[in-house]
Amino acid sequence: MTSKQKALVEITIIYIIIGISGVLSYEYIDVGNRIWNMFIADVVMTVVCYIFSVIKKNTSTYDAYWSVIPFYLLVGFYFYLGGGHWKLPQWSAAFVISFWSWRLTLSWARGWPGWHHEDFRYENFRNKFGKGFEPINFLALHFYPTVIVFLSFWGMTYVFDYKSLFVGMKQLPFYFYIGALMSFIGGIFELLADNELDKFRKRSNPQKSDILRTGIWGKSRNPNYLGEMMFWFGLAIMAYAYNAPWYAALGSVGMWAMFMFASIPLKDAQMMKNRPEAFKKYKDEVSRVLPF
Repeated sequence: MTSKQKALVEITIIYIIIGISGVLSYEYIDVGNRIWNMFIADVVMTVVCYIFSVIKKNTSTYDAYWSVIPFYLLVGFYFYLGGGHWKLPQWSAAFVISFWSWRLTLSWARGWPGWHHEDFRYENFRNKFGKGFEPINFLALHFYPTVIVFLSFWGMTYVFDYKSLFVGMKQLPFYFYIGALMSFIGGIFELLADNELDKFRKRSNPQKSDILRTGIWGKSRNPNYLGEMMFWFGLAIMAYAYNAPWYAALGSVGMWAMFMFASIPLKDAQMMKNRPEAFKKYKDEVSRVLPF
């Protein structure tokens, strides 16, 4: 067994433990509100993940959380919200979420070299803040992403809870399927982007100045983030079709803001630092997000 295979086994066990902690939290911590119970379970899982991040001295332990936890929540919806009563819309939404979750998780596993690797952003924070890193590690790099994902996902309870299905509706609005299609196409964009990225990483005779601009990367500098934004806004549209309140979209808006004003600028700064001339040319010629 290679070191990467051992690391994947370890992190799989870690995420099984994380999932068990969430189930126990939901079963035994009841504040009288289903959504809050789910959020508390999500926070408990985040704390467990953070503990393992500290033990492994690697904040990238959390990286898979982003894609794994929505599937955990989906499974929870099935067992706790009457999955036996789901019909075509619920299974359509479940398929879209599962496709996104498993594809993104497998893509992460394919590109993760093992415990010796930590995302450059985490390394930069660790080096910059020194002893003050841990509060930032938990609050900014663990807790905040958990909150923004939960805020983007909780509206789907209106889709999956059989007790509220079609309440006040004669028929399902057509835009539910527009949202489902948007989320699915977002996942396809990410699939294409990650496959091109994997090929690029395995290219022969790599040079530091090389820039990935084949396939969808030749149309957008951030097709993976574009796919993410489409996925989360698609979920909000599906939730609205089932009478979710207006603020169910705030998480998706937060996602958009995080990508546009944090993730993409940090990535651009790193690219400009490592390959200034090549990236400047790429930046001048290719759209930041939208592929046109």
